[in-house]
Amino acid sequence: MKRNLYYTALIFLLAAVLQGCSTEKNTRASRAYHNLTSKYNIYFNGRESLKAGLKRIEENVQDDFTQILPVYLESYPTAGNTSRADMDNAVLKGTKLIQIHSITKKPKRQRIRTRAYQEFASREEFNNWVDDSYLLIGQAYFYQHNFVSAAENFALVTRKFPEEKVRYDALVWLMRCYSEMERYTEARDILLAMQSDRLFPRKLEKELAKAAADMYLKQKEYQEALKFLDIALKKSYNGKEKARLQYIMAQLYRQTGNEAKASEAYRAVGKHNPPYKMAFNARINAAGMFSGQGDPEKLKKELRKLLREEKNAEFRDQIYFALANIFYKEGNQEQALENYRLSVATSTDNDHQLALSAVTLADIYFRDKSYREAQAYYDTAVMVLDEEYPGYERLSQLHDGLTRLVEELTVVEVQDSLQKLALMPENERERLIDQWIAQLREKERQDELIAARQQSQAGYYRSNEYRFGLGRSSEGGGWYFYNPQTVTYGKAQFQQEWGRRKLEDDWRRMNKQTVSDEEYGEFAELADSTRAVVRITDPMEKAYYTQDLPLNDSLMALSHEKIRDALYNAGRIFKSDFSDYPRAVETLTDLNRRYPSNIYLLSAWFELYDACELMGDHARAAEYRQLIIDRYPDSKYAQYLQNPDFFTQEEARRREVDRIYQETFRDYKAGRYEEVLTRTAAMKRMSPDSILLPKIDFMESIASGARADMESMGEKLKGYIATYPKAEPTPLAREILTLISDSTLADYQKLVDLGYLHDEIRNEEVEAGNPAETDEFGGKFSYDEDLLHYFVIVYPRSGGVDVNRLKFDIANYNLDHYTRLDFDITEESLDAATNLLSVRSLLNKEQALIYFRAIIRQPEVFRSLGSTPFNNFVASSANYRQMITDQSVSDYLRFFLRNYSRFIGPDFTPEEQPGESPEELMARAQREDEILQERGRFVTVDVPASSGLFSAVTDTTQNFVLAIMDKNMSIRTMLNQFADFNRDQFRIWNLALQLKQAGDYQFMVVRGLPGFTESLSYFRKVILERALFRSLGQTTYRNFIITDENLERLLERGDVDSYLEFFRARYIQQGAAGTPAGTVPSGGGAGAPASGQAAPASGTAANTASPETIPGRTTPPAPAGGRTTTGAVSAGTATTGATTPSQAAASYTGVYDLRIEEPHFYLVIVPSQGFDREAFTASVAAFCQSEFPGKNLTVEEQKLDDFRTIVRISGFGNKTEASEFQGKITARRTLFAPLGSLSYRHFMVTPRNYETFLQRKNITEYLDFYKIAYPGMP
Repeated sequence: MKRNLYYTALIFLLAAVLQGCSTEKNTRASRAYHNLTSKYNIYFNGRESLKAGLKRIEENVQDDFTQILPVYLESYPTAGNTSRADMDNAVLKGTKLIQIHSITKKPKRQRIRTRAYQEFASREEFNNWVDDSYLLIGQAYFYQHNFVSAAENFALVTRKFPEEKVRYDALVWLMRCYSEMERYTEARDILLAMQSDRLFPRKLEKELAKAAADMYLKQKEYQEALKFLDIALKKSYNGKEKARLQYIMAQLYRQTGNEAKASEAYRAVGKHNPPYKMAFNARINAAGMFSGQGDPEKLKKELRKLLREEKNAEFRDQIYFALANIFYKEGNQEQALENYRLSVATSTDNDHQLALSAVTLADIYFRDKSYREAQAYYDTAVMVLDEEYPGYERLSQLHDGLTRLVEELTVVEVQDSLQKLALMPENERERLIDQWIAQLREKERQDELIAARQQSQAGYYRSNEYRFGLGRSSEGGGWYFYNPQTVTYGKAQFQQEWGRRKLEDDWRRMNKQTVSDEEYGEFAELADSTRAVVRITDPMEKAYYTQDLPLNDSLMALSHEKIRDALYNAGRIFKSDFSDYPRAVETLTDLNRRYPSNIYLLSAWFELYDACELMGDHARAAEYRQLIIDRYPDSKYAQYLQNPDFFTQEEARRREVDRIYQETFRDYKAGRYEEVLTRTAAMKRMSPDSILLPKIDFMESIASGARADMESMGEKLKGYIATYPKAEPTPLAREILTLISDSTLADYQKLVDLGYLHDEIRNEEVEAGNPAETDEFGGKFSYDEDLLHYFVIVYPRSGGVDVNRLKFDIANYNLDHYTRLDFDITEESLDAATNLLSVRSLLNKEQALIYFRAIIRQPEVFRSLGSTPFNNFVASSANYRQMITDQSVSDYLRFFLRNYSRFIGPDFTPEEQPGESPEELMARAQREDEILQERGRFVTVDVPASSGLFSAVTDTTQNFVLAIMDKNMSIRTMLNQFADFNRDQFRIWNLALQLKQAGDYQFMVVRGLPGFTESLSYFRKVILERALFRSLGQTTYRNFIITDENLERLLERGDVDSYLEFFRARYIQQGAAGTPAGTVPSGGGAGAPASGQAAPASGTAANTASPETIPGRTTPPAPAGGRTTTGAVSAGTATTGATTPSQAAASYTGVYDLRIEEPHFYLVIVPSQGFDREAFTASVAAFCQSEFPGKNLTVEEQKLDDFRTIVRISGFGNKTEASEFQGKITARRTLFAPLGSLSYRHFMVTPRNYETFLQRKNITEYLDFYKIAYPGMP
C-alpha cells in the first residue's frame, strides 16, 4: 500500500514539474528548462549539421584560379546543391526549436516593478536561443542559395530582436544576401549604417569587412574591395582565411595594374600555410609577374624547376602558360607560341586553364592573320567553355566566322590537289600513290616496333605484380579498389596504353561533342540513303586515293565550281567578317583570274571596288568602277556608282507605279478595259517590281481578251499560264480557262462582278489592313500576318547618315542572300526630324521576321549609320501606312514588341546557326510552326456568371499565381527574380511569396495584391517582363489572378483548367469592361477610366506555354495627368447609334447622386508610400495659393485604405470652378513629377458623393459614374 502511494506521489510530482516547464508558463524554472534543452539538444544538433555542410562545401567546391576568386567559397553556383541535405537538417532543427521551446507568454507581474523588470517583461521572446535559431535557419538557406528565404529570416531577427547583439550578425548576413541577389544599393545602406553605429561589436568587424569586400568585388569596384580586404586580412587570425584574402588582393592588384604589389602579395600567400593548389598558383603567378624589367632568366629558372617536380605534373599546363607569358613580354613570340601550345597539350584536367591558354594562343594567331591556326585554338576553347565565360559571345562569333572561312579555304586546297593528281599522266600518278603506300607501311612497321618495346615494358610491370599485391589473395575478401597499391598499378597500366586522359564521359573519343538520339536517327537515315555508295577507307589500297579524283569532264567541271564558289565566299568573309581587305582583294582577284567569266563577276568586281576604297587604293577602285559601268551598264551596281541618288529616284519611280496600279485596278473592276490596256502598257515601260509584273500582265491579258471572243481570251490565258506558272493569279487563270473550255462562261464581266478576282490580283502593299475591333491600340494596327511586310530603319535627319551608302549596303546584302527575290529600298520622311528607310517587300510576317533576325546580325550593313541612334523593325504594309499617317513610330514599336517579340532577341538559338542562309531559316521556322502551332494560344470559353466551383466575389484582396506543370522543378532563381521585381516595382504593397502544390502543378503565389484593378495592373506588368520566366525554359506553365477564398478551393480541387475558364470570364472579360466581377455595374457607360491604369485587353493569356508567346499583351500601367492612357471598350457598349449624355444619365441606376450642381471637392489619389508625399501635398497647396489666390482653397490629406491616400482640395463653389481647377492642375505636369512612374488618379466630386466614395473605396465604380455625370471631362 505504501509503495502504491509512493508511486502515485511520484507521478503527480513529475506531472507538476512538466506542467511547470510548459511554454504556456513563463517562470524561472520553465525558462531555465527550455534554454537548457534548446542549447544542448536541438540548437547544438542544428549547428553540427551546418558545420557538416560547410565542410562538404570546402571538400567538393573547387576554386577557378584563372579568374578572380570570390571572397567566399560558397559563392560558387555549385555550392548550393553540395550541402543541401545538411542544410535542410539545420533548417529543420531551427524550426523545431522555435515551435517547441519558444516562450512568448509574459511573466507573472511583480508588485514592485523595477526598471530591469520592466525591460525584461517587455521582451517578445523569453527563450535566449530562439533568435539564434532564426539566424541558423537564415544561414542554412543562404548556403543553399535560397537567398530570398535567408533574407526574410535575417530581416526578422533585426525586427523582432532589435536590442539583442545577434541583430548585428543578422545585418552582416543580410548584407551578404543582398550582394548575392545583386541588390547592391540596399547592401551599401546596411554597410553605411553599421559603420556609423558606435555599438557595432568589434568581433564582427572582420566579417563586416569581408562582406563589404565581397559586395564591391561583385560590382568590379576593385579599389574599394582592396580597402576592405586589407582590413579583413589584418583582423583575421585563421591562416587559411588569410591566405585566401591575400591571394584575392594579389589578383586585384594585378587587375588594377599594380604589378609590383601584386607580385609581393602573391609571394606573401605562402606565409599563411595555404592549400597546395593555392600555394602553387601563387608561386606561378608571382614568377609570371614579369613587366619587362628585372631578371627574366631567374623567373624562367624557377618555373622550369617547378616543371621538373613530379608533384606538379597536373599543373604543367599552368607552368607552361606562365613561361609563355614571360617570353611574350620579352618579345620572343616564337618561344611564347611554343609554350602556349605545350600548355594546351598538357591540359587534361583543368578546363579553365585549357580555355585560357587556347584563347590566348588563338588571339595571337588571329592578330597575325594566321586564320587556320586561330580557328583550331578557338575551336578548342569553345568546346570546353560555357556561355557564362567572360567574352564568350566574341569568342563564339570569331570561331563561327573562322570555321566558315577555313572550310572554304580547305575546299580550294583539296580540289586543287585532286585536280593536280587527276591531270598527272597515269603512270606518274600510280608511282606517286605507290610511294605514299610504301611510306605508310614503313610507318606501320616503326609503330609495331614501338608497340613491341612497350609490351616488354608491360612484362616488367607484370613481373612486379606480386610486389604490388596482385599475386596473392586479398585478406578478408577486400575489394580491388580498397588497395592503394593495386590502384597505383592500374593507373600505371592505363597510362601505358592511353596516356593521361581527363576523367569524363566518352574519354576515348577525340571529339567530345555529344550525339543526341535525333542525331543518331539522322545518321541512320543518311546511311540508308547512301548505302549504294561504297567508299574505300583502307589507305593501303590504291582506290583510296583515286576515288575522289575528277577523272572525267563532268567531275572536273564540278570541281571547278566548288573552287569558284569557295573563292567568292572566302573573299567576302575576309572583307565583311574580318575587315582583312588585302586578303579579300587577293582572293577575289584570284577568283577572276582563274574564272574570267564566272557567275560572280559583277558582284566580285563591286566587292573589289569597295575593298580598294576602304584600303585607300582609290586608283584601283576606280578601275573596278569603270569595269562595272562598261560591262554591266544596266545593273544596279553601275547605276549606283554613276548616280548616288539612284535609290532615291527608284523610290519615286516605284511610288508612281503604285499610284498607276491602283488606278488600273479600279478601271479593271469597273470593266474599263481600254484604260486598263493603256495603263498596263505605261507601267511596263516603268520596269515594275517582279512581284507586281505578273498581276499587271494578268489584268492586261483579261482586258485584251475581254474585248475579243472567249476563244481569244482562252489563248491569252494559256500564254499567261505558260509565262507565269507559279504566280498568284495563275490558279485563277486556270479556273477561268476551265470555265471557258466548258462553255460555262459567257461574259467575263459577270465573274468580275462576283468579286472572283479581287483577292488574287490586288496589290497587297497598298491595301488597307483589317484592324482588330477592340485592342489596346484602338484597332489602328493590323494583325493580318499574310500581308506583305517591310523591314524598316528609323533614323534622325540630323545624324548625317550617308543614306546612299546605307541603301547600297542593304542592296548588296540582299543580292548575296536572296538570289530568288527582288527587293526595293525606299526612303521616306516620317516627320520634320525623322526619316524611314524600308526594304520592300517580304511575303508575310514569318519571312519578314526571318529577314529581320538575319540582317541585324550583319553589322557591316549598318556601318554607314555610325554612332547615329536608330531603330529597326518589320511592319506590314497596312501598319507602315498607319505610321506615316501618325507621323510617329512610338505606338507601333509597342505593337511590335507585343506581337513580334519571339524573334526580337539579339542572338540566334543554338539550332539557328548564323551559317544558315535566311531561306534555310525560313524553312526551319515553317517546320517549327507546324509543330508548335497550338503553343501560347487559347480559345475564350464563355462560362456562366457563377460556375458554382469558385466564388464570384472578386472585388477583394487578390493573389497572382504562377502554376508550373512540374512539381519537382527548382524555381529558386525565379523566386529571387520575382522578389526583386516586387520590391522594385510594387514596394508599397509589401507583397509576399509562397510555394504551394495542387494536382500536377506547383504554385508560386504572390500574396497581397490590394484589389481587382491593382491585380490586373500587376498581371499586365508581370507578363511583359519576359526575363522573369526565362529560367522555366520549355516547361509548361499558367498564370492568373485569384482571391484567397478561390485559392483555397483550387488547392483542394487541383483543377487548374476549370479555374482558368473562370479567370477568363471573371477577370479578363470583366477587366476589359472596367468593372470587377462581383460588384454592381454602374450603368452601361463605355470607355476607359480616366486614369493612369489601362484596362486589360480582352483575350489576355492565362495559360501561356512560354514567356515569349503570351497573346493579348497590354501596356504596363502609366499614370494619368498627361500620361498616355489606353482605352478599352467595356461590356455593353456594342450598340448602334450614339448615346447622348442625357440618355446615359437617365439610364444610370448606381449608388452615386447625379445632382452635381453644388459645391465640389477635387481629389488626387496617390500611393501612401514610395515617394515624398508631404512634399507633394505642400506643392499642391502652393499651386492653389499661386493660381487661385482669392479662392481660399484648403488642402488636406485623408486615408483611403492601407495603400492609398486622398489629397483633397476644398473650396469650389460649383462644378464650373472645379472644372477650371482641373484644367490648370492637369496642365501643370511638373506638379506630378515626384510620383515618377507610380499610379495616381484625380477627379472632382460633390461632398455627398465623396461620402459614398469613402464607404465603397471603389475608384473604377466612381469613374464609370464620372463619365456619365461629367461628359467630356478628362
